[in-house]
Amino acid sequence: MAEKFEYKNESVVELSTTDGDVEIRNCRSLRPQQGNEIIISGTLTVFGDLDIEGSLKCDSLILKTRDRIAVLGDLIATSGIDARKGSISVEGNLDSRDIEVGASLQVGGNLNCISAKAGASIKVTGNAVAQRATGGASVKIEGDCTVERIAGGGSVVVYGTINAEELDAGGSGKVVTGTIKKVSVGGSFKAEEAIEIDDLDVGGSAKVGPGSKVKNVDIGGTFKAEGDIEFGEIDVGGTVKLGGVAHGESVNVGGTLKTEGDLTTTGAIEVGGTVAVEGNLTCEDKIKVGGTVRVDGRIHTFRIIVGGEISAEYTKATDGIRIGKRAEVRGPVESKEILIRERARTESLHGDDIRIEERARVGNLYGRKIYIERDAIVEGETLYTESLESENGVEFREEPKKVDKLPNPEEMK
Repeated sequence: MAEKFEYKNESVVELSTTDGDVEIRNCRSLRPQQGNEIIISGTLTVFGDLDIEGSLKCDSLILKTRDRIAVLGDLIATSGIDARKGSISVEGNLDSRDIEVGASLQVGGNLNCISAKAGASIKVTGNAVAQRATGGASVKIEGDCTVERIAGGGSVVVYGTINAEELDAGGSGKVVTGTIKKVSVGGSFKAEEAIEIDDLDVGGSAKVGPGSKVKNVDIGGTFKAEGDIEFGEIDVGGTVKLGGVAHGESVNVGGTLKTEGDLTTTGAIEVGGTVAVEGNLTCEDKIKVGGTVRVDGRIHTFRIIVGGEISAEYTKATDGIRIGKRAEVRGPVESKEILIRERARTESLHGDDIRIEERARVGNLYGRKIYIERDAIVEGETLYTESLESENGVEFREEPKKVDKLPNPEEMK
C-alpha cells in the first residue's frame, strides 16, 4: 500500500519527488524544494485554496472543497483531475485523462486530455486536444482545437483552426476556420473565414466566411455567406444572403434569397418571398417563388412557377413556366409550356404550347399551339406553326401569321 503524507494548516509546504499519496489541508502554497517541479507518484488531495508555485506531476489530483487550485507552471495528472466542487487554474500546459471541475477551468498554455468538463467555463489560451470539452456556461479556445465534441451551455468560441465532430452551444458559436461535421446552436453561429460543415443547425442566425463548404443548412432565421460558397441543401425560415458565386443542391427559404454572384443548383429552389440574383440563375430542377424573381443575368431552369414578377435578361424553362395573376415578366421567355395567368403582363414568349388567360397583355408570341382567352392584348407579332385559337375581345396589334418555322428563340424581338 502506498505511503500517505499529510500536511495541515501550514503556510508553505515544500516537496520534491514523493513516492505515495499526499494530502494538503488548509495550506496556502505548495512549493518545489528544488528546481521548479513537484513529482508525486500517487494522488494529491487538497482541501482549501492552494497555490502551486511551479509545475506539478502526479497520478491524480483531487480538490475536495469549493475552492481553487492555481498551478503556476505545467500540470500533468495522468489518471485524472476531480475538482467537481471547485476551480482549477494552470498557467502552463495541462495534460490529464479526465478533468472535472465544478466551476471554472483555465489553462494558460495547451490542454491535452480525453475529457474536460466544467460546471461554469473552460478557457484555454493555447491549443486544445480532447475527445470532449464541455462547459456549463462557456468554452473558449484561443488556439487550435481538435475535439470530437465541444459544447457550451451558453457560448463556444474557437479563435484558431477547429477540427471537430460536433460543436454544440445553447446560445452562440463563433469560430474562424476549420472543419466541423455537425453544428447545433440555439442562437447564432459565425465562422469568420472558410469553414467546412456537414450539418449546420442553428435556431437564429448563421454566417460563414468566403470559400466555405456547407452540406446541409437548417436555420430558423437568417443565413449569410460572405463570399463564394458550396452547399448541399439550404433550408432557412427567413432570409438567405450569399455574397459571391454559389453552387449547391437545393434551396428552401421562407422569406428572401439574395446572391451577389451566379447561383447554380442541381435540385429545386423554393422561396416564399423574393429571389434576387446579381448574376445568372441556373436550376436543373424546379423554381417556385411566391413573390418576385429578379435576376441581373439569365435564368435557365427545368420549370419555373412565380406568383409575382420575373425580371431577367432571358428566361429559359425547358419544361414549363407559369406566372400568377396580375404578375409581370420582364425579358424574353422560352419554354415548352407557357401559362400566363389573367391580367398578367409579359414581353416576348417562345414556346411549344402557349396559353394566355383573359385580360393579359403580352408582347410577341412565337408558338406551335397558342390559345388566348378573352380581352387579352398582343402588342407585338404573333407567329405560329400549327394552331392559333382566340376568344372574343382579343386584340392583335399585328395580324397573326402561320409559318413553317419559328425564329430562333435567342433572336426574339
